[in-house]
Amino acid sequence: MNMQMPNTIFDRQQSQQFITEMVISVESLGAGQAKEKQVQAKKLLDKLFPLDEGSHADVTSYVIDYHHIVAYFSDGRHTGLQYPNHFVAYVGDRNEPKQIVFRNGDGCHVEVALGARRGTGCIELVEIEDIQLETCTHLNAQASECHATLCIRHWVSLVKCDEKGHPLVCSESKEYHAKGDGDYQLDVSYDEG
Repeated sequence: MNMQMPNTIFDRQQSQQFITEMVISVESLGAGQAKEKQVQAKKLLDKLFPLDEGSHADVTSYVIDYHHIVAYFSDGRHTGLQYPNHFVAYVGDRNEPKQIVFRNGDGCHVEVALGARRGTGCIELVEIEDIQLETCTHLNAQASECHATLCIRHWVSLVKCDEKGHPLVCSESKEYHAKGDGDYQLDVSYDEG
């Protein structure tokens, strides 16, 4: 698998523009456009956290294998992430995670909540229940001896919205299983420096 990370300014500017466009396109869809939300959400995952082969749109299941996430397709093929270090944590069973947490090259977290299986007996594509993007508010605490920056972590939902169609936003501590061993905790507030 390719371990190289894109890090040029041009790539980041293009990536940020694409991400902004994708976020707006997902958020602009109404509650009655669930299928289109799925398509747009999976396109966003393809851009932010691409698979080594194939697309998130064609994934039937995700499995945690040692320190990696493996995506399975309906024909039995499987693949990992193009950049395996993007996967950092999960919630649920290793063979059927309920949530997967990624961290991009800039250190921002993205939580992907997977929908429950319908139990039709047929191979089904994975349904994205929600994607939450981490954003932070930075507060400068300038005491006489301390020049630390306090950060407040917010989560912006891309798929779920309120009755007016506005994205849900929350601030809460979250705890996951680290991809290796132990816990992976993201507190509401943390000291950046």
